[in-house]
Amino acid sequence: MEIQPRPFGEVLSEGMALLARVWRRLLAPAFWSFTVLGGLTIVTLMTTGANDVVQLIMTDPLALEAFSDEELWDIAVQLGQTALVAGVLQLLAVGFLSLVAHTLVAAEMGGSPIRTGTAVSVALRRFPTLVLAGILAGILVILGLVALVVPGLWLAGAFTMTWPAIAVEGTGPIESLRRSFRLVRGRWWPTVGFVLLVGLMGSAAAQLVQLVALPALAAGDGVGFGAGLGFVFLMVLQGFVVAAIAVMTTRWYVDLRARQERLLSSDLT
Repeated sequence: MEIQPRPFGEVLSEGMALLARVWRRLLAPAFWSFTVLGGLTIVTLMTTGANDVVQLIMTDPLALEAFSDEELWDIAVQLGQTALVAGVLQLLAVGFLSLVAHTLVAAEMGGSPIRTGTAVSVALRRFPTLVLAGILAGILVILGLVALVVPGLWLAGAFTMTWPAIAVEGTGPIESLRRSFRLVRGRWWPTVGFVLLVGLMGSAAAQLVQLVALPALAAGDGVGFGAGLGFVFLMVLQGFVVAAIAVMTTRWYVDLRARQERLLSSDLT
């Protein structure tokens, strides 16, 4: 069956319908990938000593006034390094989980639903490609931002379909960037608008998640069982939000393909 392009609103509603069909199969990868992420983040905080600094700031903000400028600089560097490591870990978890979601949704739209394990296997095989493509895209976007800002922002929008291309088409690092560039060309504003809208919806959901998890995070002195459980709970539910955003992005990617080529449902499996 040939897939036809849809108006903006229909793509959004169809993405929601797809999420309703695949969300159960996303629970396990969301749980494991973001539980691992949460555990590695905790280990990073503990091993770098950043956890002690955070606890000091939370319990006694005025205590920082007793530190010298040199000590404050060392604390800032320590927190910055920890944040960088945590950010890289989160990007890796988001990328892997997105690959799983893209694969599941594409197979669903192709009329040949697959099991979670199959999608995870595909994601594992294509994960190194995602990492390399992400590094290349990051370098190009940063260069564009440093140059004139606008080229960097434009490239960031042009590369938004890179991960779905890797998951569904199995393209290489450079070809996936080119593929995303070609798909988004002529539809940059609608694509960025769709991604931003879906991101805002996900952000709102994440805020609701925090309202549930933060009380557990505040339990005890911040490093006890309650805090750890609350942190993991927060990370796992955020993982599901990430997967939901990836589902919606996959639907937009399929629509972009349908606008540029004769796309059959069998092409997505």
